[in-house]
Amino acid sequence: MPIFGGSSDSEDERTMHQMTKFFNRQRSIHSIFGGGKFADILLWREPKIAATLAIGVSVFWFLMEVVEYNFITLICHASMTSMLIFFIWSTASDFLNWERPMIPEVVLNESSFKELARSFHDRFNRMLSKLLDIACGRDPPLFFLTTISLYILSIIGTYFNFMNLLFIGFISMQTLPVMYELYEDDVDRVLSKLARKMRKLYRKIDSNVLSKIPRGTVKIKKHT
Repeated sequence: MPIFGGSSDSEDERTMHQMTKFFNRQRSIHSIFGGGKFADILLWREPKIAATLAIGVSVFWFLMEVVEYNFITLICHASMTSMLIFFIWSTASDFLNWERPMIPEVVLNESSFKELARSFHDRFNRMLSKLLDIACGRDPPLFFLTTISLYILSIIGTYFNFMNLLFIGFISMQTLPVMYELYEDDVDRVLSKLARKMRKLYRKIDSNVLSKIPRGTVKIKKHT
């Protein structure tokens, strides 16, 4: 008998066909990402901020990896350039009747910073809780899928340095969610077929390997 009981293949296929969203998802992509400013930027509903962020990170990666700037040198040169621009602007404004550069008193609002930190804290805790559930074997198919994914990621990591991996991860975060939102039905259909094949593969492993592992009887000690 298989260790983990489940429905038959026909029932599984019927269930997968009845799904309208992958993994029976009920919420929208925007709400899954928190539904706030962070989700708006990821889904390009704030195009100016998203584009500025993408261009800024791309320029930073280009300077670090292609031009091979040192990080400290890059920060110093950027600070010197900014100070020079502000100095010329402030000096020229007295002679050309330009508006002097406005320096904000508060660059980052305290409430916004607290909201960002709280959001990161909640997501990090949920991720750790999910990883613990997977590691404890509460969802065996997801355990095997996570293990395979981590192994593939470790192989990819041997060909890219840390900066390149961060850049690829950022570009993926900026493109994959919005692409999924645009082609949601097609992606759900493909992922549903893939999930069905993974379940069939797991049932074969369960019936041919895991169910044949001998198990000893557990002796209960009697306390007198």
